[in-house]
Amino acid sequence: MREKKYPAGHRWQRSSVVDEEAIDHERQIGQVIGVGNDVVRVRVAQREDFDLLADPVTRRVSDARITLGETFELTPVQARELAAVLLEAVEHAESAGAVPWKPRLVSEG
Repeated sequence: MREKKYPAGHRWQRSSVVDEEAIDHERQIGQVIGVGNDVVRVRVAQREDFDLLADPVTRRVSDARITLGETFELTPVQARELAAVLLEAVEHAESAGAVPWKPRLVSEG
């Protein structure tokens, strides 16, 4: 597999020639260090397929895919929905704060 890296400011960070008929483009958007030092990366990828048997050769560009944590692949619509859910979780966690534990007083009667 051949790979080409692009200079800063380019739309993609790198492109990989998968085979003669496909190229994958990729850009890492960012990463967050999670609990236990796990790294959660967010990247965007897009694939170009070529039909070499067509005359003239045709090119089909797939929709961009967003990958979260190198595990979950989402469409832009799904990623926006996930972002909204994550923001809601942040608001819930921050509003809950640290609630002190208070033991119940029990009396024998």
